[in-house]
Amino acid sequence: MALPGPHRALARLRVVLIDASITTVLFDLDGTLLDHDQAARQGALEFARELGIRGRDDQIVRTWFRIEKRWFTRFERSEITHLAQRIGRCREFTGRDLTDDEALEVYELYLRHYRAAWRAFGDAAPALDRALGSGRAVGIFTNGEPKMQGAKLADTGLAREDMPLLTAVGLGAAKPQPQSYERAAQAMGAQPEQCVLIGDSQRNDVSGARNAGMRAVHLNRAGHGEITSLDQLEFTPR
Repeated sequence: MALPGPHRALARLRVVLIDASITTVLFDLDGTLLDHDQAARQGALEFARELGIRGRDDQIVRTWFRIEKRWFTRFERSEITHLAQRIGRCREFTGRDLTDDEALEVYELYLRHYRAAWRAFGDAAPALDRALGSGRAVGIFTNGEPKMQGAKLADTGLAREDMPLLTAVGLGAAKPQPQSYERAAQAMGAQPEQCVLIGDSQRNDVSGARNAGMRAVHLNRAGHGEITSLDQLEFTPR
């Protein structure tokens, strides 16, 4: 059977059907709906230039991502707060003995450039609208904090009415901690087994979700997951 509309070009690709047993669809944000990596690359380069940090572009970007991953993983493990990981990242990246307030001021410089580069993936808005149009509850489930993640949705045109934003800070636990999935399901008025989480992180969005009783769909735009595009998702009506 031919696939309708935007699916036609994906006819040879696997289509993942979200069936009627799923009442709640949760989407990850960074790397799934929004191109975080590209925005972070651009933000890091502009930020480094403003601070007078020298080096090849590829070296600066690799250093920023390495530091970001280490500090953010500590937050995900509940070793430090979300604010503390921002402070730690900026101290390490600049190599300066910054006070907390100074480090946060430096982070605001990065955030200005990072925010200017926010872009939604082209398949993001249609996927949200298809999920909502199927009669399911739909939410955004992210390890970020409410202010920044809410701004991402608003700035990129992805915000929708009746689509809650569930953040690690608000839930009091980050993916892949089991309680984060349980609390996300509870916030959506569902049981974990009634939820599907769609995201790009094998650890946070797939393994962690499945271990907590949710279903999961792994998006990898390079071809190493279950789907390479959100256009491959189909939702049966409820």
